[in-house]
Amino acid sequence: MSETQFIDYRRVGGRADLTLKRPPRNVLNGQMLEQMVKVVEPLREDDELKLLVIHGSPTTFCGGIELEELTTENVGLFMPNYTRLFDIINGIKGVVIAGIRGEAFGAGCELACFADITIASNTAKFCFPDTKIGLFPMIATAVLPRLVGRNRAFDWIFSSRLIAAEEALSHDLISRLVPDDKLDSFVEEYAARIMSLSGATIECTKRAIDGALYVPVMEGLKKTESTYMIDLMNSIDPHEGIRAAMEGRSPVWRNR
Repeated sequence: MSETQFIDYRRVGGRADLTLKRPPRNVLNGQMLEQMVKVVEPLREDDELKLLVIHGSPTTFCGGIELEELTTENVGLFMPNYTRLFDIINGIKGVVIAGIRGEAFGAGCELACFADITIASNTAKFCFPDTKIGLFPMIATAVLPRLVGRNRAFDWIFSSRLIAAEEALSHDLISRLVPDDKLDSFVEEYAARIMSLSGATIECTKRAIDGALYVPVMEGLKKTESTYMIDLMNSIDPHEGIRAAMEGRSPVWRNR
């Protein structure tokens, strides 16, 4: 097992496990993101990989992104690396499973969207809080409408409301819902099922499903990244929203 400050990574045969470990809420910062990119990048060209499992902590999956990473000084470094993480995950030939309990907010919810199979416990709760601080969830805008439909994506993103695991299941944000005390064992059973399959079958089936369903996600994501970095982050209100959230006050929108 490879252990770094904010993640654990384990590779055994055709299976890889990535565990987030930045207590208390596994909120992403630049260092944690770099560590994640470093361990998953080789997997994109790994023909032996059948499965990547992404785990949270025993109480939470991922609570989002540190606000400091979204400030004017940092966003230009953080966001390209953030997009790169999802580009790598998108290119993995094996199955990507996310096992989720507790919070999956912002970045956590986007990881849930991007996994091939998302297994959640009944304690899981999902949220896209970005619009409350003048932003939008860059990854989710490219992926969420494909999963839950355009109008529901609008509702979830603009309302920033909590989405219970049952609602997430009923609208296809997650694949399976299990009792909290059964999550780990269910993920292991599902993983064993995937590992019993032919690697060639996994790769071809995944490519066939994605190819038949939609234009590759990363093409859409390139457009949303451009809108985010060029249009949104050159506006005034996103920076006011971030400052207000960091200072614990309500934002004063200038609507530009």
